[in-house]
Amino acid sequence: MLKDGQTTFGITVGIGSPEVPHVLGNLGLDWVNFDTQHSVLNDTAISQMIQALGQSNTVPIVRVLSNDVGQINKALDMGAQAVIVPLVNNRSEAERAVRAAKYKPPGSRSYGGRVSFRDSDYITTADKEIMVIPQVETALALQNIEDIVTTDGVDAVFCGPYDLSMSLGIFRQFENPEFQHAVEVFISTCKAHDVAPGLLAPAGPVRRNIELGFKMISLGGDLSFLIQSVSDALKTARR
Repeated sequence: MLKDGQTTFGITVGIGSPEVPHVLGNLGLDWVNFDTQHSVLNDTAISQMIQALGQSNTVPIVRVLSNDVGQINKALDMGAQAVIVPLVNNRSEAERAVRAAKYKPPGSRSYGGRVSFRDSDYITTADKEIMVIPQVETALALQNIEDIVTTDGVDAVFCGPYDLSMSLGIFRQFENPEFQHAVEVFISTCKAHDVAPGLLAPAGPVRRNIELGFKMISLGGDLSFLIQSVSDALKTARR
């Protein structure tokens, strides 16, 4: 879809129950991000949740805790088809993430038989099919955005709007001209190098983010949706 220029939509999941992806997989989401950076999800939960999503066409993505070869290896071995790597600030850090996710030289991914149980061709196709998605969320990363997006093996790049705005000294001020300029630089650089720009958390109206050119758009998180839905239902009931 991204190669065809389509816009994709997903959500972030942090509630550690297979029931969540089991239900979400029937809704038509293009991808689900299982977040290990800012949630209580552990390896057992992620493995079960990826399996629960396996009955659908929704792509399982894991945001790893850090740019660590062991964590990236484990996420992929559990069945993730893409990894989001937080706090990537330059080319060397982007290259490290790619190496950890790829088998063939200069890749450093270790082979584990578990991942091939249901796909005998996995070892020959994984390097082409697995997506590596650095997350740009600091002023430094924005300065080095061209180096990051032109790193061989990077397929998409996520903008982390909350941390980026914090790094710029304008936390959550998504209407601030400085933040909007940062977004324009981010998207235009991605487009110039045929890398899909993503937005990992809501930052303004979805329509505007689509029109700006984001191609991977998170509609929100499971906890946020739960809070909003229950809050709205309760307010309606109280009235």
